[in-house]
Amino acid sequence: MATMRIIGLAAAGLWLGLAAASPASADGLARFEKLSKGQIPPGVLVYKSSKGLGDDGFQLDDVVITPPESDKDKKPQPVNVKTITVERFDFDSVEKQQPPLYAKVKFDGVTAGSSAGGFDLKQMANIDNVAADFGIDYRLDGDKKTFTLKRLELNLNGLGKLESSFVIDGISADVATKPDQAMNDAFLKSADLTYDDHSLLSKAVPVAAAMQGSDPKALVAMAVAMLDSMREDQGEAAQKAIDTLVAYVEDYAKPKGPLKITLSPPDKVSSAQLSDAKTADEMVKLLGIKVSYAGSRSSKPGAAAAAAKDVPAKDDDDDDKKALNKKK
Repeated sequence: MATMRIIGLAAAGLWLGLAAASPASADGLARFEKLSKGQIPPGVLVYKSSKGLGDDGFQLDDVVITPPESDKDKKPQPVNVKTITVERFDFDSVEKQQPPLYAKVKFDGVTAGSSAGGFDLKQMANIDNVAADFGIDYRLDGDKKTFTLKRLELNLNGLGKLESSFVIDGISADVATKPDQAMNDAFLKSADLTYDDHSLLSKAVPVAAAMQGSDPKALVAMAVAMLDSMREDQGEAAQKAIDTLVAYVEDYAKPKGPLKITLSPPDKVSSAQLSDAKTADEMVKLLGIKVSYAGSRSSKPGAAAAAAKDVPAKDDDDDDKKALNKKK
């Protein structure tokens, strides 16, 4: 979660510069600089060089983002970004005090120290620092009422890579001002999510287990048991999806490839229908869920839950007897 905070700070630093209205300019960099003038406090966003990329794009190099101080006892930690590339951005909407209808932005080489986000990553998972790349490419077509997230990418260099995209129909251009109404009218057309792990899970699972006073094997068994509880009495499609998730969980230390989840709803699905869905079967049928992964589960369905039930209750008298025998 520390990396998500870093990306959030970087995005917030850029957005601060796009928050106020200003006359249009022919160059993307000039438009950005006019919009950001007087809106970003001194020292918050600093960069060594910059250049325009057409009418609605620009690039900032060697960027340092330092959040304003909010707590006198804690000095904000700077976030370094090697390059911020804005290939295209809806300046026209922002200049009218409206949310941008489209943007394609990339943050390359986002880094911070091992204590980023309030976590000592060096102590917890032997990670000296967080290095990441983040990109987003989206467009809202107000006439067709379609929001398309072409690509959302988060690459934790050396740890893992997450990619996602989706298309939502029924969303009008006033979604920012009327979010509740927008969600009621919207429906998912398609979506996909792919996670390719490099070493993050092998580091994170032991840490999570230790925080719970457990070990990785027990934590994985608990996760498998939870998934199997949703598998019971479900149809073939739902069972197959759950078994694939189980296989990935079992292979957390060294996955055999990426995990991919696709959604292809056969019909329009309302938020009310999703709220009413109670079983895995219902969710799979409504959303057309498919899960793919190269590995196969090694455990027998239900085995983890059965093993947990067979563990005898701890007997304090037995422990006392063992301790007494050791003394003798």
